[in-house]
Amino acid sequence: MAQNAETATLAPRGRTAAAARLLRRAAAPAALALLLFVSVGRGDAIGALDRATAPYQRDLVLWEASHFLDKWGHRIASIGDDDDAEARRAAVDEFFSLREPLARARQDLSAALAAGDDGDAQAMLADARAIEQRRAELQPVVEEAIEAAVSASLLELEVIDALGPLRWPPVDFTFAQGGLVLVRSPRDRVERLTDRLLRADVDLLSQAVLEERVEADDDGMSALVVRIGGVATYPAHVTPNAALHPTLALVVHEWMHHWLIFRPLGRAWWQGGELTSINETLADIVAEEAGDLALFKLTGQRVERPPWQPPAAQPAPDPNPDVFDFNRFMRETRVRLDALLAEGRVAEAEVWLEERRLGLQERGVPLRKLNTAYFAFYGTYAGDPRGGGVNPIDGQLRTLRAAAPSLAAFVDQVARIDRPGELEEAARAAGWRPAP
Repeated sequence: MAQNAETATLAPRGRTAAAARLLRRAAAPAALALLLFVSVGRGDAIGALDRATAPYQRDLVLWEASHFLDKWGHRIASIGDDDDAEARRAAVDEFFSLREPLARARQDLSAALAAGDDGDAQAMLADARAIEQRRAELQPVVEEAIEAAVSASLLELEVIDALGPLRWPPVDFTFAQGGLVLVRSPRDRVERLTDRLLRADVDLLSQAVLEERVEADDDGMSALVVRIGGVATYPAHVTPNAALHPTLALVVHEWMHHWLIFRPLGRAWWQGGELTSINETLADIVAEEAGDLALFKLTGQRVERPPWQPPAAQPAPDPNPDVFDFNRFMRETRVRLDALLAEGRVAEAEVWLEERRLGLQERGVPLRKLNTAYFAFYGTYAGDPRGGGVNPIDGQLRTLRAAAPSLAAFVDQVARIDRPGELEEAARAAGWRPAP
């Protein structure tokens, strides 16, 4: 039964000590299982890669241990606190209202440093640190408010498992600067190989040096460092730099990986290729619905989306020559790239990609690098236009969602998939056909 935004915003925090102990015991095995999940990619022989990335890699074991204990320690210490939904809503509003002032303060600091004005730089640094300190004070309350809203939304949508007062797996995340991932693909095809998760503070110059070294170690390889918004550690870590609505979607996306690890599809993530893409794209689709509902529960703001319908398998309308269409541009780029690589024209394909990168730059869309690793990464998320729009998985999943009676029924159906081709079979049975 739907609840109004005022009463359904947050689950009560006044749990009994017994319930808190139960939740803590339940989350511990999840943390151990999900620690394995943070390896993003498949295993291959990477001795040279280990050496190249060693100075930049994130220590995930240390991160897991410290953040897991911090999160649950704070929750246990907070049992019996009497702050209400209104107070936590105010904390959420203030936390996200400080996002843009913090970005401006950091920009002003960079400008002052570039100008060599030490006095202004010190003042700007003080401003940035004051905002960061206030956000740090608000962060635990904001995290718990978001977790409660997301958990309530998943419960209403019947996606999260409910065992009495326990929600399984518990929605658990912490704000942390978006990590960096080193992505690799062969130069002669678009294929995502084993990734490496890097520290969030690796600067652009070091990123470029690392990419060059990886490519120098293997001249058949392309490399790209990409900043990501979240990682499905336990607790998941999610960037604090996004607005509230996309933050809610990110939290849901990472939680879906937690939920899927106990299902065949999630355990097939490491097989790569199609099954990895199904995992990521399914998480994106669930994030749309649950993220929208969580936003309503926190703010009362509704997101209006059209009813689910199967994607139309028909040619796209003729483009307007006066309007730049990024999606079409990237699709044309990817289709031509695939054709050149299929003919073995690797050098010509790389010249083509550089021409297209410069074309984007002229249109105000700066890309530092455009190579097969770029398309290998973004192509994993079938609904992301940066992948070129050639991955049919998004359309297949949306066809199944349109045919399903509920989000829960759709998720249960897809979560059973554990082999390539299985999704297409189900989608065709539901009416999906490849677009011309």
